[in-house]
Amino acid sequence: MKPILTLALLVLMVLGSLIILESRFQGITNEQGDAILTELKSIRQELNAIKQKGLARPGKAVLSVAVSTVGEPMLGDSKAPVTLVEFTDYQCPFCQQFYSRAYKELKKDYIDPGKLRLVLRDLPLPSHQYARPAAMSTHCAGEQSKFWEMHDALFEGGGKLNRDDILSYATSLGLKIDSFESCLTSGRYKRDIDLDINDARNVGIKGTPSFVVGRTTDNLVEGILIRGNRPYTAFKAEIDKLLTSR
Repeated sequence: MKPILTLALLVLMVLGSLIILESRFQGITNEQGDAILTELKSIRQELNAIKQKGLARPGKAVLSVAVSTVGEPMLGDSKAPVTLVEFTDYQCPFCQQFYSRAYKELKKDYIDPGKLRLVLRDLPLPSHQYARPAAMSTHCAGEQSKFWEMHDALFEGGGKLNRDDILSYATSLGLKIDSFESCLTSGRYKRDIDLDINDARNVGIKGTPSFVVGRTTDNLVEGILIRGNRPYTAFKAEIDKLLTSR
């Protein structure tokens, strides 16, 4: 177990260095680079804690879980045969990377053609001060039929998520600002976000992004749990498997 943990720590250190180098060539801002390194540091601390407590155990190759989709924001055809549930945090750099890469390919190849529907659930991490207000803003925008537009604006904003930034996005989307601000101030979606957080914890989801992919049913999805910012091919493999085994 010790060699495995040591290797994991080494990989994290190398990955952190590569991310900094990549930022110079792929347009990642210094702030986003710092945020990624903060996430890596947190992971490293968790690995060290596991090592000290002697709790390291091989993980299951496949974990099946069930999560509700009732009343949650959905993108795509409601009758699509496969559903992907995403637990996201708008301040999470790995969620932003998923959005910029795999999400856009999934939308083009599976969501738009009606093969897949995406259900979004919120998992704002306590360490991210802007994550919960950002999540709240998507639901408030949804009251004016602009949920997904706000979702996109938040991820495309380069990590700018304070209140002025969010109001700027709302203005650019043509929202009625008075109604939007009133919704933000009311906090009326706090209960919905808390429910998402509790549901995530109940199935062992602690980090973002996390996904559950399975066959579409009316009220929930039971399927494979995918943790972290995985490449498009990882999602494609699971989706194609479900599509061909119907």
